[in-house]
Amino acid sequence: MKNILIPYDFSEAALNALNYTKKFFEGELINFFLLDVYIGERSYLLSKEHNEKWFNQMDDEIENELKYLVDILNRENKGFTYHSIIDTNSLTNAVKETIVEEKIDLIICGTKGAKSLAQTFIGTNTIKIINAVDHTPILVVPTNYKYKKIDRIIFSTNYKRNFNKVELHALLKFSKMRQCDIEIVNLSVEEALTNKQRTHKVKLRELLQDVNTSFKKLDWEESETYTIQKYVEESNGQLLAFINHHYNFFNQLLDENVIKKITFTSHIPLLILPEV
Repeated sequence: MKNILIPYDFSEAALNALNYTKKFFEGELINFFLLDVYIGERSYLLSKEHNEKWFNQMDDEIENELKYLVDILNRENKGFTYHSIIDTNSLTNAVKETIVEEKIDLIICGTKGAKSLAQTFIGTNTIKIINAVDHTPILVVPTNYKYKKIDRIIFSTNYKRNFNKVELHALLKFSKMRQCDIEIVNLSVEEALTNKQRTHKVKLRELLQDVNTSFKKLDWEESETYTIQKYVEESNGQLLAFINHHYNFFNQLLDENVIKKITFTSHIPLLILPEV
């Protein structure tokens, strides 16, 4: 991974995501792009001239603040290069445009991971990015989580669809970069896998043959979200990975949206892998 995008709004969540990222990629040569997005609405109480003056002043203030931060970060000399991007677009459009223009390999988002209405703004923006981005992996970092050495990545799957190397690229990259194992956990109400699920499991084992892997079945408790979170806490997991499946409308009505729920409530970082 060479180019990493961090949506950055100077919040506590964004700052913690940046600090986590610096620790996680220590020793790597990375281009970091800090993206600050704001949407200015024209005031009908001011003339066109005053509106433009106000917009220009706001743009200059945000740009100067972000450039000042980037200058400080670039002086750290740890193999990282930082770039600032200011956009007045919507957040999702700005992210998607930056992915194309800067050939982004990974997006890192900070989220408060809380359920109260007063604390879900950052989480809501993270969900918007997850829903809008189709081909780029996303690493979600809760505000209160400080970097811990990763010895195991927990990868949750139900084996109901086949796997390919492209969508697992970030998972393999992280495992090799941090020299950690991958634990594949399967949560299912059924006692045994179907023939199709067993075939997919064999394929997954083949794709992950270059790293140390283990397989574990989790017993269902209350809900999929609760079961996974409970296991993560009990096993002291440091990183949880999912594939972001693009369900059709009917399945969205029936299936539990685990990624959305866990992104709001997770206490550890999440790696959201794109479905290919």
